[in-house]
Amino acid sequence: MLASPGDRAPSGDGWAYEPKYDGIRVVCLVAPDAVALMTRNGHDKAAQFPEVAKALRALAARLKRHLVVDGEIVALDRTGNPARFEALQGRMQLRDEMSVRAAAGHTPAAMYVFDLLVDGDELLVNDAWDHRRMRLEKVMKSVAPASNKWLRLTEVALETPEDLLREALANGWEGIIAKRRDGRYDPGRRVRHWQKIKLEHQQEFVVGGWTDPRKSRQHMGALLLGYYKGGKLHYAGSVGTGFTDKALADIARKLKAIERDTPAFTDFPAGLMTGAHFVAPKFVAQVRFNEWTSTGMLRHPAFLGLRDDKAARQVTRERTTPRTAAANNTAHELDTVHVPAGKASAAKITFTNLDKIFFPVPRITKGRLLQYYADIAPCLLPALRDRPMVLRRFPNGITQEAFYQQKALVQPPDGVRVEPVADEGIDTELRFIGGDLPTLLYLIQLGAISTDPWHSRVQSVANPDYSIVDLDPGPTATFKRVVQVARWVKEELDELGLHAVPKTSGASGIHIVLPLPRGATYELSRVLAELVARRVNEKHPKETTVLRGVRSRPPDAVYVDYLQNIRGKTVASVYAARAETYASTSTPLKWTELTNDLSPLDFTIENLVKRVKRVGDLWALGMRRPNRLPGIIGDAAA
Repeated sequence: MLASPGDRAPSGDGWAYEPKYDGIRVVCLVAPDAVALMTRNGHDKAAQFPEVAKALRALAARLKRHLVVDGEIVALDRTGNPARFEALQGRMQLRDEMSVRAAAGHTPAAMYVFDLLVDGDELLVNDAWDHRRMRLEKVMKSVAPASNKWLRLTEVALETPEDLLREALANGWEGIIAKRRDGRYDPGRRVRHWQKIKLEHQQEFVVGGWTDPRKSRQHMGALLLGYYKGGKLHYAGSVGTGFTDKALADIARKLKAIERDTPAFTDFPAGLMTGAHFVAPKFVAQVRFNEWTSTGMLRHPAFLGLRDDKAARQVTRERTTPRTAAANNTAHELDTVHVPAGKASAAKITFTNLDKIFFPVPRITKGRLLQYYADIAPCLLPALRDRPMVLRRFPNGITQEAFYQQKALVQPPDGVRVEPVADEGIDTELRFIGGDLPTLLYLIQLGAISTDPWHSRVQSVANPDYSIVDLDPGPTATFKRVVQVARWVKEELDELGLHAVPKTSGASGIHIVLPLPRGATYELSRVLAELVARRVNEKHPKETTVLRGVRSRPPDAVYVDYLQNIRGKTVASVYAARAETYASTSTPLKWTELTNDLSPLDFTIENLVKRVKRVGDLWALGMRRPNRLPGIIGDAAA
């Protein structure tokens, strides 16, 4: 049975919610002496995932009866948590036993079981989901301790989806599945009583060809992608990122074997024929992307892997506007922005397009974002005071193209602060200077989502006020791991006699900010952050990395970045909104709040002002007292 795409998670009585893992869907035919792991395309994957097959055989042997279960095979990271689909790519099509054994060693996989279709002699497909789940839970209690790693029961939420959605986003799940608790199981059908709500745009596409490589790339440039509609293959654009060198070589070899002279697409643009090569529509690629353009092309796609668990003819265009009941707010259609008393000069700024949607999930307008910044200004403005600002502008919202702006290129309205700033090796330039409400709101009016200040002030641009340790998770590292690394950073700070303010980045990381004494240099700032980063990495080399090259970093490690401490570099300021789903914010924390339950979505523009009123301005409190450094830096230099 297949789930239908959903625009939002349905709420109310009668629904259950489960994680939507990023793996391979299989129906398992299980007996004590044999197992088949059947994909949607009719392929048996038992040979490719022997650890899962062995665990299922052991379960049937303990129960002394055969079973048919439905579930998802997912890759596991080093901590045993689910990883992304691309981690499975190297295992899906292996054949010889030695290669399979080696792959299972470095990329283990587990089966998350979510339904029971046959239990011994009982056929359960006509029973309600509630009853099947109860029977499945009883069956899974018989899983041997030695099989717990390879065979797992999916978690389920029975009342509201919000907590599970938060967990999904914190742990990088693909989304959630909503299921009617009274629904039967209809084999082979796509039904509405199962709905998949994706938290990112991702789906399968048919590979219709490739383009010639450019510059230093070998084998091929990009894959030509499409989907079926009305029995015809429609062109959806190309994907040229996300490939390893090995994948490029392997895919090019496979495609050249099925090359054809003419495109299988019915609508391939004639202007793209030069440099294009076409193939029979046989292979299916998993692709992540930002959105569909108005012309029906993919925007910013990234290749995740080939998959053989779905036939090319089954690939259609899926809907891509995920919303939850909690996030499905109507747009805040404001025609004015209420500024605090005593800030009348802000009225000189003309606010335009206040009803433009800046965040589609939930629907938050430019006017609502401006109002947030006006409300949080009493705490934010002191943090920005006298600092040159760097803009990343999203004039049409977070789903559209953005661009950086370093300089004040036009004369701003009266009351907006612009001053000449000298940068090393560069001519003096006019830059926006933060610290007052008119300037803040003008930058947001220009389309800036976050506020990104220099670490130093215009009066002393060579002397930063703080040093930043930036915890940046790899593509398969969970937010729980980021939190754990932040606690390890705290341990090192305590040993060194240092103090800092932790804050969420507002995206997937955590910033740890150390206040510096007056006159500190950027070199000192970097050395201090590097000292802390290397001490953490030496004690926890599997979970952390300090390697600069992205390709050199383990995908499930947290990059402990000390190189943000360079003159002119910026990170999102405290209390800044971020260009992320749900309009999350960079929020200062108490160290005691760094628990496994912490989520980047705990703090958004909808709740941060209330939080600050409750807990106070943790940033101002933590940055009030500078660290004493002479001994520390001397030790580091030695």
